Amino acid sequence: MIDLSFLAHLRKPRRRSGLRNRIIVNSVVILLVLVIATSYTAFASFDLARSVELLFRNSISMEELRSTLRDTQENLTGYLSAKNSESLKEFIRTSTILSGMTSRLNRENKVDDVFLLEKDLAFLLDGYLASAEGAVQAKRGRDVAQYVSLYEDARRNASLIEFLSARMDTIHLDQSLKGFSSYKANISPALVSNGVLLLVAFLLSIALIGRYSYTITEPLARLSVAAEAIGRGEYDHPLPPYEREDEIRTLHDAFVNMQDSIQRAFAELTRKAELERSLMEERMRVLTYQHRLKDAELLALQTQINPHFLYNTLAAGWQLALTEGNEKTAEFLEKLAAFIRYALKPSTRFVLVSEEIECVRQYIWLLKLRFGERFRFRLEAQDEALGYETPALVLQPLVENAIVHGLKDLEEGGDVIVSARLDGETVRLSVSDSGRGMEKDSIALALAAADPEDTTPQHGIGLHNVVRRVALATGGLGRVEIESELGHGTRVTIILQAGKAV
Repeated sequence: MIDLSFLAHLRKPRRRSGLRNRIIVNSVVILLVLVIATSYTAFASFDLARSVELLFRNSISMEELRSTLRDTQENLTGYLSAKNSESLKEFIRTSTILSGMTSRLNRENKVDDVFLLEKDLAFLLDGYLASAEGAVQAKRGRDVAQYVSLYEDARRNASLIEFLSARMDTIHLDQSLKGFSSYKANISPALVSNGVLLLVAFLLSIALIGRYSYTITEPLARLSVAAEAIGRGEYDHPLPPYEREDEIRTLHDAFVNMQDSIQRAFAELTRKAELERSLMEERMRVLTYQHRLKDAELLALQTQINPHFLYNTLAAGWQLALTEGNEKTAEFLEKLAAFIRYALKPSTRFVLVSEEIECVRQYIWLLKLRFGERFRFRLEAQDEALGYETPALVLQPLVENAIVHGLKDLEEGGDVIVSARLDGETVRLSVSDSGRGMEKDSIALALAAADPEDTTPQHGIGLHNVVRRVALATGGLGRVEIESELGHGTRVTIILQAGKAV
């Protein structure tokens, strides 16, 4: 922020209103001539404007009255002929407006043809509104004879109102034309005198402006040159002294002091810029830490089955079973060891879809060994999809989730289908089951894991962690969709961008 303390040290001028007084005097003289020049024309124009205003005001008033009357009559006719509710609404609206216009008309006896016609027009409008509203009420009461009679009365009154309003327009026009003729006879002398006065005002204004413009603009021009120099970085640009004691002197002294203040302000800004640079470096360190934290979270999602000794132990058991001739046990230990070895590879890796399908195939073999024929498994993998990449260990947790949660209540007959197919520019991996399905709240809770800010506590490597891993590993380009209906099973689909096939 620029230091403005220099304002406190400005020398107080002995006379601060010199420039202001000159401008005021100059302006008053010019304005006085202009007022004299335009006053006469203004008074004459006022009479014309009043006549024209009266003409148009009365004409517009009558035209609005006739237009509103026609709208009211049209809506009345529409309602009585078809009993249209929209026509009734419009009739109520326009008749209310017409009633308001009627209330502003003259109702007193005056020695004037216009006022007498206006009084007659008011009584006709009252009769029209009464007949029209009576016809509407009779129509509602289904009194055909009554509303037909009242409608005819309203129509006759409307015709008379049209005639009277047109007659009043004619009278108003005659009166306004008489006033305009009087104004026209006096306009020429007024225009001549006004032109002379305006010419005098113009010449006097030129003389006064020429006299004072130099004394005001010359010191301001010098200040402008100095300001441009400061804009180029020349903070020591010399500024000639100004001797007159007025407002420009105050501005001149303030500008000189501002040159010093800017130099001090730049030193302060340099210090703050250095501080902001340090803060930005600290912020970058924090962002780097957060990025590493996300990587650690991705690693933690797969390292929950990380005891390497288990793989080594299973390998030893497999060798022992072979030595003893127990081939079934050896095959079991071999497949279990292969599955664990697949899971213990680096957690952030991408693998081929074919590898992920093979992992699921081994896991299904282990499940059949455990459950026998209780569940039916089917693998449907297109050859075109096998060469693309996918985050590792995403299908096995979904199969496990289908068995543990979807089919746990079935004694037999449960189906689990694992598929992999290429769909245009995407690879779609899915696991579906015929189990009990999922609640909408459970689906929403699982899909919320794709949000990096989600902090919902979860355990294991189930559906929630698959959603999280797909989002993190693909940078948000991959996603998981869940389709489920209670009692009719669940399908979980992983949709990945199809990269270059291997």
